[in-house]
Amino acid sequence: MANKYSRAEFNARLRQTLKQGKPIIIGGAGDGFTAKLEEKGGVDIIGIYNSGRFRHFGAGSLSGLMPIGRNQDMVMDYAPEVLSMVKHTPVIAGFCAQDSRTLWEYWFNTLASMGVSGFMNFPTVGLIDASSHYRKNLEESGLGYSKEIEVLKIAHDLGFFTIGYCFTPAEARMVAEAKVDMMACHVGLTAGGLIGAESVMTLDQSVKVTKELIAAARKARPKGDFLAITHG
Repeated sequence: MANKYSRAEFNARLRQTLKQGKPIIIGGAGDGFTAKLEEKGGVDIIGIYNSGRFRHFGAGSLSGLMPIGRNQDMVMDYAPEVLSMVKHTPVIAGFCAQDSRTLWEYWFNTLASMGVSGFMNFPTVGLIDASSHYRKNLEESGLGYSKEIEVLKIAHDLGFFTIGYCFTPAEARMVAEAKVDMMACHVGLTAGGLIGAESVMTLDQSVKVTKELIAAARKARPKGDFLAITHG
């Protein structure tokens, strides 16, 4: 069964990895077998969230943004499949902040009792173009990115390790101010494989965007007391 790590223990593990000159690697798992392989392969964090589950079913990651399944229920339902197979690797769970039916303290603590050590804002409206009418309407309706920041703060205040996905400098500042332990700089969908995206940034573009997001976060949190990864 997965080991539940405190925020301090979680951070210490990751910083030890960096001290050894190794990158921090997060692997999404949609089932227990995938989680076992990821742990055997040496990933630092295993993530459970609706996109991982949809990939298990053979669909693409963006299925997680469609109204075809409730993230919180999906995660709660399949979490035992993963947590029962993992031994030492910290497991984090993704939440959909826009689901008003969620009793956050109950949901977080229930998953923690199973062995989940942290939480992240995924699925996220950040995947929707910030300049689009749809995204603007979501923000105006209280279903936007600020809702995700609100829930990240709840998880932080409950003592959990948190990861904040961000896409723009403004969002990077927001996750930094939410006191996340790690910012995830999203530079597009993962490419390759049978269901990977074809429209992707180049490596140079990805590096440029990642540096810009980290710089924005450091302006909001000058101590730089957070970790950063890039996704895509």
